[in-house]
Amino acid sequence: MDLGYGYGTDWYGYRKKFAVLVPSTNTAVEFEYNAMKPEGVVLATRGCVIPPFNVTNEDEFVGMVKAIGAATEQGLRDALTLKPDHVIFGYSAETFWDGKERSDREFARYNDIAQEVAGCNVTFGAQAIQDALANFPGVHRIGVISPYMPIGNQMVDKFMSDIGYEVVRMAGHSSPGPVEIAHEPFAKSRALVHEVDGDDVDLILQAGTNLPFVPLAATMERELGKPVLAINAITFWHALRANGIQDRISGFGRLLEEF
Repeated sequence: MDLGYGYGTDWYGYRKKFAVLVPSTNTAVEFEYNAMKPEGVVLATRGCVIPPFNVTNEDEFVGMVKAIGAATEQGLRDALTLKPDHVIFGYSAETFWDGKERSDREFARYNDIAQEVAGCNVTFGAQAIQDALANFPGVHRIGVISPYMPIGNQMVDKFMSDIGYEVVRMAGHSSPGPVEIAHEPFAKSRALVHEVDGDDVDLILQAGTNLPFVPLAATMERELGKPVLAINAITFWHALRANGIQDRISGFGRLLEEF
């Protein structure tokens, strides 16, 4: 019997349905996105499968990043089976790797796949940062923190330089593996923020999506009197705004509250 209900709108995602693509070792993205999520948006988290690497040196870190890259296309195609309105890439190191030229090329490749398979677009960490920073026209000099080994920080530095920003200071946790990134306490991240901050820094940027940081970023914005942008807030903000959702969401920093 046809009751006239029809099909076409996800029951929980009646405003938008987002696929969230993360390394399979990641826990922070899902938790922080759901904390920021407005009513009517559903998040479907899908993993790019990687091993729980031990990362004790830069070669092992590079191996981890390459493994994420190798798993990405299949992970994306798996995520597209749910017919999302948009795909958020919930990782950042691979999006910075080798600077803007490679980043733009990788973004275009994955966005083309999303368009072809599901008629949707993707949010990529590096490109989302550019859009976020455009809201702070007085910002030129940046302090960066991350969970990365030094080689990972160098890639962030290269990308930021490519898009016209000066990284004044950088500091990393050098976390011993992708799982352990999510174990880093706020106290250590707070100390790193103070390490890279100074009168010569206009804004603090945090990279590394499995690093718990969004609530701390909002607190430290108030304490420091300058923007402190968390990568998970940046990518989630980008996905919302790219899909016409203009809700001002409080408690997670100026980006979501004001722009």
